[in-house]
Amino acid sequence: GEMAGENGSKANGQKKAARTAEEDSPGIVGMGSVIAVGVYILCSSAMLIVNKQAVKALPHPFVVSAMQLFASALFAVMLRGLGQVSFPNPTVSKMWGWKGILLAWVVPILLNMKAMRLVSVETMMMFRSVATVAVAAGDTLLLGTELSPRKLFSCVVISLGGLIYAQNDLQFDLAGYIWGGCYALSMVVNTVYIKHSFNQLKDMGAWEKTFLNNLLATPLVLSLAYGNEGLEMVAQRLVTMEIGGATVVLLSCVMGLGISLSGTKCRDVLTATSFDVLGNCTKYLTLGMSYLLGSSTSAGSYIGVLIALTGCALYSPAGELLLKGVGAVTGVGKNKTA
Repeated sequence: GEMAGENGSKANGQKKAARTAEEDSPGIVGMGSVIAVGVYILCSSAMLIVNKQAVKALPHPFVVSAMQLFASALFAVMLRGLGQVSFPNPTVSKMWGWKGILLAWVVPILLNMKAMRLVSVETMMMFRSVATVAVAAGDTLLLGTELSPRKLFSCVVISLGGLIYAQNDLQFDLAGYIWGGCYALSMVVNTVYIKHSFNQLKDMGAWEKTFLNNLLATPLVLSLAYGNEGLEMVAQRLVTMEIGGATVVLLSCVMGLGISLSGTKCRDVLTATSFDVLGNCTKYLTLGMSYLLGSSTSAGSYIGVLIALTGCALYSPAGELLLKGVGAVTGVGKNKTA
């Protein structure tokens, strides 16, 4: 009985060690996963800037989003037709089973749009950053992920950076804060629930998940476009669009595919907290890029962005290596013997 208990404890310890190692070491999840993280960072960081130009060319954000979704689904089918990728056609039962993921994906978009009408971008970034701590709690309590003290501390640093970034730009509006709080909560549900769902869908590949989500989301976003933007005016603007504008819209569709596919892959291989930190990192990198392109902001906001990015770096495997290096130089953490 004691041996069985010891063996069980060892097995549990090995599982925890393996899960922590997989989470911390990019080499274990494979080069393809590392590439997916790189593509996600690149596309997601630049997407806001590209989307801003795309919406200038075609001032109908819902329509642009629907075009990006449809293009991603179409490109997946084209690649399958050319024999480059393989995934089955979705069944009715599989599409119905996807409704929870689709809902978790759409609700934050709608809440974000509602809140953005009442508060500033900086305030929304604050809500997005603070949600990281809640994601870490849900990841630990609901999904059983082992988060090291370093990673928990990193989540707090990211949230602190978001608070400092927004400090000078907060627009207190009770209704806006209620919608912003609902958005933050929906992002927690989005990250934790989709990770839980993906854990149950190991038989589905990244291309199948990407295709299914974009396929089902397209008519939903199109219905929002029809109700909010009027498709008659859209058709007229599409016909009269200049080559430069059409190129930017097409580029946004390509980048949308990159985000969709790499994001799906990242959700598969990263923990819910790691994916949320990655998402925050790309948002602050976007802010850094906008500053380099001439956007002005306060010194306090600069400091907040730097603190948030420091938290992201500390969370990463590079942060662990840095702390080990500091410990080796300073002697902190070494076992002392008599």
